[in-house]
Amino acid sequence: MKINSSINNDDIGNDELAQLIKNAKREQGEALEELCRFVYVKIFGYTYYRVHQREDAEDLTSEVLLKVVRSLKTQKGNFLAWIYRIANNTIIDFYRKRGRHPEISLQTIEDKIPAQEPVSPFLTEKRIKKALSCLTPEQADVITLRFIQGHNNEEVAKIMGKTVGAVKVLQFRALKTLREFLRKEGYGTEDR
Repeated sequence: MKINSSINNDDIGNDELAQLIKNAKREQGEALEELCRFVYVKIFGYTYYRVHQREDAEDLTSEVLLKVVRSLKTQKGNFLAWIYRIANNTIIDFYRKRGRHPEISLQTIEDKIPAQEPVSPFLTEKRIKKALSCLTPEQADVITLRFIQGHNNEEVAKIMGKTVGAVKVLQFRALKTLREFLRKEGYGTEDR
């Protein structure tokens, strides 16, 4: 399923999104199509950073879209949290079928995590992947949603079904774990 993902998600405000969802639930074709474009843009980036392969991300995003369309009439609550939950569950199923554990993409993580000191130019992607592999799946999700997807803590909390405080704790622990790992590997010697 190919969908034109040129829609700018920033163009849709909360009221417009609510109306779009309402119209899509009434099976108004144009509204449903626009909602699918909106979901595609949101979910493709998330799945891509979780599975690392464009083809897999496209397939998973299409699968999420089908699930969203099939269940749209019964959807209640926060729409974004709902679609990300569907995406997360779909990704988990994907890895279960393949017998692999989820990983987080690291191509942009070096640029996305706010550094208190410059990142060493000798920090290879392989070492970053190794560092991130020590995170729990929830910590990896927080890092993905916060620093790769660019969501704020409130949005991450809604998406993950957690409180803002819980998200902040997960983020703090994830960054601390990454910092400790890098320190053990010889990057930075200062205690924080």
